[in-house]
Amino acid sequence: MTVPIIKHIRTDARRLVFELNDEREVSLPIAMSSRLAGATAAQRDHWTIGPMGITAHWPDVDEDIAIWEVLGIAEDTYLRSLREAPVS
Repeated sequence: MTVPIIKHIRTDARRLVFELNDEREVSLPIAMSSRLAGATAAQRDHWTIGPMGITAHWPDVDEDIAIWEVLGIAEDTYLRSLREAPVS
């Protein structure tokens, strides 16, 4: 099984859509982040993906969202699956 990581992010007026390496797309309401909810469309569209693809960062509003938040699982559960994943 492939451990999911963030490959790309799309935004619209109401949602953040995270494209994952396992072909899934997971979306969250922008309102889940007060910083992103108050940001302009240009600020929401200016993001970076962190090392290993496990975090997303919006530098203009200093917001970070981790893959485990996107997936709705506990951080330690995700990190354990990352450690246990077979090396390719």
